[in-house]
Amino acid sequence: MKKKEIALLWDEDTAFKRYLVDMGFNCEVVTQMVLVAPFFSLTGYKLLIVPAGFGNESYSKILVGLRAKSELIKDFVEAGGTLFIFGALSNKDVYNWLPVKLKYVMEERRVRILVVKKHKAAMIVEKEECMCDGYFTEVGEECEIFLKEKGGKAILALAEYGAGAIIATTIHEYPSRGFIEYCVGRR
Repeated sequence: MKKKEIALLWDEDTAFKRYLVDMGFNCEVVTQMVLVAPFFSLTGYKLLIVPAGFGNESYSKILVGLRAKSELIKDFVEAGGTLFIFGALSNKDVYNWLPVKLKYVMEERRVRILVVKKHKAAMIVEKEECMCDGYFTEVGEECEIFLKEKGGKAILALAEYGAGAIIATTIHEYPSRGFIEYCVGRR
């Protein structure tokens, strides 16, 4: 049996899971029903991914589970796990389940990437332009911005939290192999 690596928090199996598995990662989809079950544990996972659209009920119902299990997720990160969150696709306050402050504005567009500070998280995409579904207007003081669009809007923030990290992005593309390797500790 393969060791657990990635939990993809979503309502059903997705093409995103296939993308990760095809790159050689062990990825399991964790639905809201499983996430909120009393027996569920994040033990053994290295990376939790919350895909784009988690805050928009037209795409997903996982937000209810994220809010209900925010303490479990916080404990996972404090113990050394990595939480990777994409854009919410909603202008409502849907990042309020996180232990760090994030405010987001939905605005889909193609952007040129500006690396603000070198970090392995900044290799999320391996090109100079990408699609974004918004930007962060506020990040907590515990967060550091590593990527902005050329216009100055924040598109990737990272907060070291306990022994782990919370990485939030508005980039609306699959992350690079190197980025996922960094997140699961292979690099």
